[in-house]
Amino acid sequence: MPESPNRRGFLRTAGGAALAASGAVRCFAEPARSDRPNVLFLMTDEQHHRSLSLTGNPYVRTPNMDRIGREGALFENATCVTPYCSPSRASMITGVYPHTHGILQNVSPGRNGQPPLKHDAFPNTECLLHDQGYATAFRGKWHLGDTGDFLCYESWGYASQKPGEYNRLLEERLPAAQFKDDQDPGRYLGRPVEKIRAIRDAWQPFQEVAKNVGYIATIGRSVVPPELLPETQITNQVLDLIDRHKEGSFMITASWSPPHDLWVIPEPYYSRVDRGKVKLPGTTDLPQWDQGGPSKRLGDLVGPDGLREYAAIYHGMVKYIDDQLGRILSRLDDLGLADNTLVLFTSDHGDMVGAHGCVGKSLFSFFDDLVRIPLLMRFPGRIKPGTVVTQPVSQVDYTPTVLDYLGQPAPGKIHGRSMRPLIEGRRVDWRAYAFCQRAANSRMLRTDRWKYVIRSKPRILALYNLEQDPNEDHNLAGDKAHASTLRDLHARLLDVMTKDGDPYLKDFPRDPLG
Repeated sequence: MPESPNRRGFLRTAGGAALAASGAVRCFAEPARSDRPNVLFLMTDEQHHRSLSLTGNPYVRTPNMDRIGREGALFENATCVTPYCSPSRASMITGVYPHTHGILQNVSPGRNGQPPLKHDAFPNTECLLHDQGYATAFRGKWHLGDTGDFLCYESWGYASQKPGEYNRLLEERLPAAQFKDDQDPGRYLGRPVEKIRAIRDAWQPFQEVAKNVGYIATIGRSVVPPELLPETQITNQVLDLIDRHKEGSFMITASWSPPHDLWVIPEPYYSRVDRGKVKLPGTTDLPQWDQGGPSKRLGDLVGPDGLREYAAIYHGMVKYIDDQLGRILSRLDDLGLADNTLVLFTSDHGDMVGAHGCVGKSLFSFFDDLVRIPLLMRFPGRIKPGTVVTQPVSQVDYTPTVLDYLGQPAPGKIHGRSMRPLIEGRRVDWRAYAFCQRAANSRMLRTDRWKYVIRSKPRILALYNLEQDPNEDHNLAGDKAHASTLRDLHARLLDVMTKDGDPYLKDFPRDPLG
């Protein structure tokens, strides 16, 4: 089954066929106003865990994201299952790790690409609720194949249902022909992107070394106004869905791609952050496996000015999405649905935002910038305002948690657990670690103090003392003084892999230093 291209191609071209794989709604006759709770699952792509003002962002205010956390729960130690889009998204809706659901890379068409998530392989949160009579809908970035294969969805594009529908809207309002004399490379929605000199100078050199990810050097100011952006259309569609299903019970997902690349945003968001006030994190040496990767190469080519430009735009994109989220929360208020709606906000993984001199996420490492994610939940009357959960939680916990609050049983044989006991402050035996993986051959185990990473082939190790080195600047894996700690963490990782039925356990050594 072919998958539609993802948002990157959609944003770089004006062609109507370039639509990202995303989602839809499966509608049916609904009864009168239901007392059953609704669910709004709101997510971004590639959002840093500290990009909210609630979690310490000094550059922009995010009052709507903050509102969810202040009126509900903030999870301080939420971690993705992998810093890849598709595998994380599959784990969010199935409750199992990538090594089990089988989506190890981003879903892509072609004989050698990652196949999509099969509709009947694992229970899907929204399909389970659809079976219980819920109206279920998905708008935005799906990234798991064709939503039309799932009984709870219909086929839908990133910003519109029919191929070309969004592009026709854009062409009517902002004809591409008016920019025909602009020959600057790197476009957004088929329209020019205004770039500062540091970005322009890096464009061609990066194309020569970046292979198939040269597009990420498209960084700058867009001529497409906010009201015409595809993410604004996604929000419009979600508002319409809420209006249509306000008398019944629904689970609606809004999945916006920003602040994922392309790092392009129009005014007023482009100028929201003063570049002179952007503080770049330290640029210490990267592990060997990342030194030649595209994230570091682009960071080196654009230099400090380019890194500040990218970071400022990134935060402007976060602000834009916060405004979109605010429109949805206001609609719940206006319709009197807020008190009976569980709202969950999260992201699939993080972004370096200039840390270690890197742009984006194209690394093999498991830095906290990449693996920690924002997670907020609000459910008036069930979740106490101002709740802070400090235990490590994972994307595999989303499905059982949502179902628990809706009084539905979780599927059997999943890795996730309901976070409700943690939210309610009950004493419970909970995992004291975060687990993360990359494809088949890399694993991470994170505790309060330590982070341990192993790549099986070729053998590469990393060990960080997070208490003394929170920015992960100093890899202690080669320090004999920490050999015992490394071996202990490795043994613990193997225990986790065994317990969770990781089929790639056989590829990892018993002694990492042997």
